[in-house]
Amino acid sequence: MTNFTYCLFFTLLSICCSSMARVQSSAVELTHVIAAQDVQLAGTLTLPSESKENALVIMLSGSGPQDRDETLDGFKVFKTLSDQLSERGITTFRFDDRGVGKSTGNFASSTLQDHVNDVVAIMEYFKNHETHRFDDFILLGHSQGGIVSAKVAVQYNDVNKVILMGAPAVPLIEIVTYQLRQEYEQKKLDRAVIEKDVSVHNKLMHAIYSQQGIKQALKQFTASSILMLLANNQNEKDLAEITQLAEERTKQYEVVYALPSLTSFLYHDTAKDYEKLSIPVLGLFGGKDLQVTIAQNKDRMENALLKSKTRYQFETFNDANHYFQQADTGLREEYATLEKHFVDGFVDTLSNWILTQ
Repeated sequence: MTNFTYCLFFTLLSICCSSMARVQSSAVELTHVIAAQDVQLAGTLTLPSESKENALVIMLSGSGPQDRDETLDGFKVFKTLSDQLSERGITTFRFDDRGVGKSTGNFASSTLQDHVNDVVAIMEYFKNHETHRFDDFILLGHSQGGIVSAKVAVQYNDVNKVILMGAPAVPLIEIVTYQLRQEYEQKKLDRAVIEKDVSVHNKLMHAIYSQQGIKQALKQFTASSILMLLANNQNEKDLAEITQLAEERTKQYEVVYALPSLTSFLYHDTAKDYEKLSIPVLGLFGGKDLQVTIAQNKDRMENALLKSKTRYQFETFNDANHYFQQADTGLREEYATLEKHFVDGFVDTLSNWILTQ
């Protein structure tokens, strides 16, 4: 599951903040450091030469520790999007996750609520900033960032629009098990072997989350891992070597599935947050997104928004992957080979919605 350049520098002093500025083409970029609970969040405010939208767009990245540019497989998703939105008169703020870049803290131990609190701290900071003050905010959540966006928007009236960019509508546990199946199916393993291993993953995650039955779940995980490795034993390893690999695999997943940055999201049903939204929502989907798929998420999201009775708009980009690049297959191994820009029409659709809603 993941530098920029020169010109004008100056310093602005305020409570819990330091900032530096530079000019890139017609936009000005300001680096702000914001106090949030016990951490400092560093990010970039991009100001267009001519603003056409009073609200500030705050960008929330997907799963895993991400820098403020959301650099994924060489594609600076948020940096690219921020530059193009500024050309259209829209102000944005993007920031390093906890423990990444210039932000302090520990990402692995951060929870869903920590991420929510970070966004609230950012909004409060800009609501009270002497020079760059904003009263209204638009939350743009990419992938897992959409979960955070919806949770914040439900709780705080300062959010007046939400953009869900390849965002899930099912609990993350369903995304994880779906992606496991997808990975195994590409290896052309027997369905019975696949389903057994998906099941033991599911049981291990639940055991760790509930802190019950962990020892038995780990034992079953190791046994299933042995079967998986035997079924895919292209290098003809002996049983002792395969058993050792299975035990190592079990230890790795025991650590990964215990990380608060994952477990706090696993069983959160974000569709219930969508049901409570009372502000305009834009849902963006990639036709070749194999991480957060249309089939698994779009209907669930729409049904929730129908219950909310809020205004929403969905847009699907046929050949877009999870990063909204033009894709051939949508597979992860393809990402790094693609052009580092968005599929045609993506930014225009997004910016037009921001400016007209």
